[in-house]
Amino acid sequence: MLCAPNFDRKRTSSIPLHDVVNFPLARKHTVQQMQEISSACFSGVFSLRDGVSEKEFLPKLHAFYQHFIDMGFASGYRVMRREALDGFGKTLPAFTYRGELIYPDLEREHAAYEYVKQHGEQVNSLHVGMNSMVKSSADFFLETRIA
Repeated sequence: MLCAPNFDRKRTSSIPLHDVVNFPLARKHTVQQMQEISSACFSGVFSLRDGVSEKEFLPKLHAFYQHFIDMGFASGYRVMRREALDGFGKTLPAFTYRGELIYPDLEREHAAYEYVKQHGEQVNSLHVGMNSMVKSSADFFLETRIA
C-alpha cells in the first residue's frame, strides 16, 4: 500500500515503515535482470526554442523515440522535466528537459547512431522535426551500466 499525500507520521509512528510503504520497484534484481533492463542510455539535455510549447513538442519527441523502438534499436525511453533544487545544480548547463533512449546493449546504441548518420528519409524527417523546436544549446551524452 502506498502512502497517501496527507500521510500523518504521528498517527502511524507505531507502525513499522515496511507495513506503511511498499515500493514494488525497490526489490533486488539479479545481474542478468539488470542487464536485460538496459545496458546503455543515450541522453540529451535541452530547452525548447522561444514560442514552442511542451504540448506541441512532446508528440515530435515521442515519435522520434518510438521510431527507434519500432526499428528494434531501443527498448524504451523516458522524458524528464528538470525541477530546481535550492543550492544544487549550479555547475550544470542550462536545460529544461532530459530525454533518454534506453538500449539493451551498447552495440544497438552504436547501430542506431550509424542509422541516424545515414540520413534516411524517415528518421531524418523525425529528427529535423524534433530538433527544429529545440534550442541549439542542446547537448548529448552516452552512459553504460556498470552496476
